[in-house]
Amino acid sequence: MKMRFWQKTYIFTLVLFLICLNVGVLSLTVYTYKKNVEATENSVSAEEHFVAMSFERDYDDMISSSIYSSPSLLMNTFGNYYLDKGVHLAFKENGEFIYTNFPIDINIDKNSLMHRDMYENERHIIISSEICGGRYEMIFAKNVQSLDSEFKSLMISYILTSAGISLLLAVCLYFTLKKLSEPLEKLRKTTKAIEGGDFSVTAEEKGNDEFTLLAKSFNSMLGKINGQMASLEDEAEKKQLLVDNMAHELRTPLTSIHGYAEYIEKANTTDERRHIAAKYIMSEADRLRKISEILLDGAFIRENEIELSDISLDTILKDVSEKLRMNAEKADVEIVCNTESVSIKGNETLLSMLFYNLIENAVKACSFGGKVRISCFENQAVIEDNGKGLTKEQLSHITEPFYRTDKSRSRADGGAGLGLALCKRIVYTHDADMRFESEPAKGTKVFVTFTS
Repeated sequence: MKMRFWQKTYIFTLVLFLICLNVGVLSLTVYTYKKNVEATENSVSAEEHFVAMSFERDYDDMISSSIYSSPSLLMNTFGNYYLDKGVHLAFKENGEFIYTNFPIDINIDKNSLMHRDMYENERHIIISSEICGGRYEMIFAKNVQSLDSEFKSLMISYILTSAGISLLLAVCLYFTLKKLSEPLEKLRKTTKAIEGGDFSVTAEEKGNDEFTLLAKSFNSMLGKINGQMASLEDEAEKKQLLVDNMAHELRTPLTSIHGYAEYIEKANTTDERRHIAAKYIMSEADRLRKISEILLDGAFIRENEIELSDISLDTILKDVSEKLRMNAEKADVEIVCNTESVSIKGNETLLSMLFYNLIENAVKACSFGGKVRISCFENQAVIEDNGKGLTKEQLSHITEPFYRTDKSRSRADGGAGLGLALCKRIVYTHDADMRFESEPAKGTKVFVTFTS
């Protein structure tokens, strides 16, 4: 199991603190012990100096007294007296012991101090000094076993204190770090949800600390990502819609080809009429090829880039009218084309698609005996029908993809509802304007105005 960040922080912080605590407490204990030893040595030295001075004073009194007394007797008196007080004394003359009450042999340099264990590891401080003008060397030993007892007490106190503080710190640090890491844990859960595909979640922004700043930055980044994704989805939807529109348009020339081919096959007509039908089949096949090239090239889909050239608007309107005339006659609808000579900048294939859709919709809107008028003058083309017309609500949605004014019409009869959406795109790419006027039961007018 992988450790989380707060757990690693917990272990690292705890170990670091324990090391610092133990080193600090141990250093303090050793320092205190050394100070105690130094103080004890000074105390023993002072006591040794007092005994030496007392001995010299008594020795001088003995020498100046008329009654002669042996120095050995004086040393013995001092030794017995101080032995009862836990002090050992020894005297040397010319490097040889002349008196000692030490239980062990003692070797110590003159005028020095040392620590030595006696009586089963009982520590003593031993001091050597010259007395009586350097005639004798006095060796003084004082029991300082209390130093070791104090050190043991200090060590026990250190261990108990360190253990208690360590335990308290471990518990407090655990809950503190776990609490402080909650924003990171929430952020982790948020990223987990995003990984699962839920982009609606956001990180909690609570407080003013670094975690809050991180959450704000994360939410800002997530918002930008969501915006970019929405933009990409919208762009993809637009591209897909355009492809659908263009694919829808392939149906139009195919329908014309099929209709004229059926006419040639089944109709009892003149060679001239058959020749005209064959001409339209070839024309629609060529238009189908051009539409396919636009789809395969993809430039119009990606950038709305189209190749413009000088074309005759009235010629396009007449050509489209003738292609739809057969279907109009089947529906008992008259197409009247009254155009002036108008030259504009445009793409012939796309404009043919535009007006084919508009005129075809006009024919479909008419009932039996209806009429569709087509005209153009200056830079404007007008398609007018006397069909069922549209309401204001229908007009506001008419160029939306998949919108059909007549909900009862089937997909097969009425198409996919993409024709006018594609018309709007074609008009836009030509920097033109398309406007609808309509009233229910009176018919519809479509105005397409070009800038050049």
